[in-house]
Amino acid sequence: MPGQSITPRTPVVGVPGAQMPASPFEMTVIGFLIVLALYLAQAVLVPLALAVVLSFVLARPVRLLRRVGLGNSPSVVVVVAVAFAIIFGVGALITQQVGTLVQELPTYQSTFREKIKSLREVAEGGSGAFKQASDALKDLQAELDKPQAAGPPAPNVTISPMQGELRNERGPIPVVVRNPSPTPLDQLQTIIGVVLHPLATAALVVLFVLFLLLQREDVRDRAIRLLGSHDLEKSTTAMDDAGERLGSYFLTFTAINTAYGVFIASALWMIGVPSPVLWGVLATLMRFVPFIGTFIAAPFPLILAAAVDPGWTMFLATLALYAISEPIMGNVVEPVVQGQRTGLSPLAIVLSAAFWTLLWGPIGLLLAIPLTVVLVVLGRHVERLEFLNVLLGDTPPLSPAQRFYQRMLAGDPAEAVEQAERYIKDHALVDYYDEVLIEGLRLAQGDADRATLEPERLADIRETAEVVIDTLEDWEVAPKKVAEKDSADKPSDEDDVEEGDEVEEDELADLCAAGGPVDPAWRKEGAILCVASRTPLDETAGLAFAQLVGKCGLGVRMLDLERLRHGALSQEDTMNIKLVCISALDVRERSAHARFLVRRLKRSAPDAVLLGGFWKLDPDKRGDKTILDSIDVDATAHTLREAVAFTLKAASTPPSEEAAGQEKPVATIAVS
Repeated sequence: MPGQSITPRTPVVGVPGAQMPASPFEMTVIGFLIVLALYLAQAVLVPLALAVVLSFVLARPVRLLRRVGLGNSPSVVVVVAVAFAIIFGVGALITQQVGTLVQELPTYQSTFREKIKSLREVAEGGSGAFKQASDALKDLQAELDKPQAAGPPAPNVTISPMQGELRNERGPIPVVVRNPSPTPLDQLQTIIGVVLHPLATAALVVLFVLFLLLQREDVRDRAIRLLGSHDLEKSTTAMDDAGERLGSYFLTFTAINTAYGVFIASALWMIGVPSPVLWGVLATLMRFVPFIGTFIAAPFPLILAAAVDPGWTMFLATLALYAISEPIMGNVVEPVVQGQRTGLSPLAIVLSAAFWTLLWGPIGLLLAIPLTVVLVVLGRHVERLEFLNVLLGDTPPLSPAQRFYQRMLAGDPAEAVEQAERYIKDHALVDYYDEVLIEGLRLAQGDADRATLEPERLADIRETAEVVIDTLEDWEVAPKKVAEKDSADKPSDEDDVEEGDEVEEDELADLCAAGGPVDPAWRKEGAILCVASRTPLDETAGLAFAQLVGKCGLGVRMLDLERLRHGALSQEDTMNIKLVCISALDVRERSAHARFLVRRLKRSAPDAVLLGGFWKLDPDKRGDKTILDSIDVDATAHTLREAVAFTLKAASTPPSEEAAGQEKPVATIAVS
């Protein structure tokens, strides 16, 4: 309209056509509408959710039939027909078991009543002195509760016998409401109403399963288009991988739960508990509900065992069956057979079970974990749904480097050291420094460059990092590892390797072995000098390099920023010098200073090898390679592992007499 202007939402910088993310209020409204739609449309969404889970389970058998030459449609029809025949057959068997159990329940009442009576007697005091004391207290309480005797009648008041009889005879008149007897038509409508709903749900499930299996590729492509992915090829590959993983997971999980149900039914049959098939099916279904599934499935057969057996043998045997079998299934069978978990955090499992149960009732409890697993897998592969993986997945929300930086910000070296020791159990110390410490220092350096860190906080960060480096002094640089396929615990020392284990050699461990062919001149104090490029955090990263090289028996010294004057080394610093390592966390923004520093160092120590420790600078990138070419060093390394390996190789190679007096060649380090 004239006179009015509409301000468009500001686009995201660097992303053409992208819009600003929704505000918290908009996200709240959208979430409320989604929950409301899930609740109001459960008549359709519940069968659809069941169909989605079943389609993942049946996708693998369909592909197997297609591989043997059967067409897509016949394969789907055959698999769906067999699957639902099994489901309906089990349902009919459950109905028969329930009917038999209902007929036999009256015969168990007397036994159950006697057990309740005996338990009540025990709870109320049993026998002996305790029971006598309890009876005495009850008699005393009864004496205190006796009503007082009525006083004489009031004067001038007489009650005739007729009035007393009339008063006693008067009382409330009972009213009985009688409904008319139902007609045959009313009975038929009641039966149809009870049967029609589950039949309609089953029909919708069958229809949805057929559609999802027949149009699997089309449904996948439409989902990708709706999610608005910019890279269709990558997204298609990711969705195919997600579908394959989900199908394998659900099929394996269903097979494990079915085997567990068969085992429970067989064991209960041997114990003598009535209707074992019913309790086996219940155990199968409840294993889809982690943590609380067993507590839901076990009480029913336990109560029945107590009601059937006059003694307690059957009850105790049933209790032992559930108490032993469930931990074995969860901690032994599932990790071995399946090899993976649900991918959900424990908090997400509890919250998802509560959410879907409140939303859809008992069927929501059964579908809670499968549906949440689907959402988490989609969150891992679809960019716009990544928040689902962050909220519900078991992936740590912060990377190890981010957690290390967060601990440095908090000034908590104790937890940082604990995190480091857990990491080093499965990795080498040099890899921890490369992947965690250097990355954490780079995060801190980035915040310092943006002036978001106060000088006091920067000093605390540096102090915490140096405490961690000093605490890890006793760990090996790169120990040999034991290659074990099925075990995550690998010995960190060669002495822990058992006979028959396959030892994985580490090149850096061999180079750093004590007594190696190292030139004695490199073992003198100050043979290797490590200098910071510019900032205090560069110096902290250099301390890690100095520690690693020192562990290998070389003479190394870290020169602090106060002593290094614009790259000018004193005569004392250059006495035994063989190599100078320049430590720089971010040389991209300080390439000019790095070039100046190199020129000054060459002037102070012309015979020393200059190694540029430009951590995390990728020489394969065009921009980074240009920066590296502009800095006149003898060798560059973008990881501590490469820097230590180069230093050890240089120390173990004696200078050639033929090369004396010639120009020093430029060393190169391959990028790992």
